[in-house]
Amino acid sequence: MTARESDNMNFTLDKWTDDDYRNLINFLIDNQDMKYRDFSASLEPNVNQPYTRIGIRIPFMRAIAKEIAKGDAYGFLDISSNEYYETRMIRGIVAGLIKTQSFEEFTSLCELVSTDIDSWSLCDCFCCGLKQVKRYKDEFFNYIENYLLSGDVWKMRIALVVMLNYYLEDKYIDGVFKRCDSIKSDFYYVNMAQAWLVATAFVKCEEQTREYLLNNNLSEFTFNKAIQKCIESRRIDADTKLYLKSRQWPATVRADSTI
Repeated sequence: MTARESDNMNFTLDKWTDDDYRNLINFLIDNQDMKYRDFSASLEPNVNQPYTRIGIRIPFMRAIAKEIAKGDAYGFLDISSNEYYETRMIRGIVAGLIKTQSFEEFTSLCELVSTDIDSWSLCDCFCCGLKQVKRYKDEFFNYIENYLLSGDVWKMRIALVVMLNYYLEDKYIDGVFKRCDSIKSDFYYVNMAQAWLVATAFVKCEEQTREYLLNNNLSEFTFNKAIQKCIESRRIDADTKLYLKSRQWPATVRADSTI
């Protein structure tokens, strides 16, 4: 973080006002990086996003969100808007930092933020910051099935990325694969989340994932993307990568008895 960025960055407030929020927007604009704005936008082509990008890097937004979360976090969520990509991102990070007192409070925050999500970056940053999933592990695993059944492509991605981050372990892995297999979507960012989940599962639950790759209902695109991500992973050894590379869709995978 540069000296200019850190100057006067104090957003730990006892109560948020309209003037405070305008100060935050002005602060973001004063620190915008136009090249980064254009670069980050280029990573999400062909997605109709009804808001403005200022051009702020994610680590800087995280630092601001941490300041906000130390004070009147709910006041910020009430007063902030979704007119900027950056305010949507900060809202999601702040919501994830709130130490909730009940499962109902936690899910109400998830519902509040999920309505603002319409890009993979907003989705993934929000999901990886939901540390209190660990506090409500079983309840939230059941809850996010509603997202998979909602028909909303971004809620479907939220569920997939949440499972990827928090549920790739023996207790949940069979249920994770069952849900992954149940998704029928042509939406690119849902398919890519499925592939990412499977590739990450191969690292964390290799035996179960090998079995899943032999018997699944993934599309050709998603299956091959999962294999590709395994091959690109630094956590999978060279011999396994070579084997997986030879197992791509369709015949060699489905006809062989081992993977």
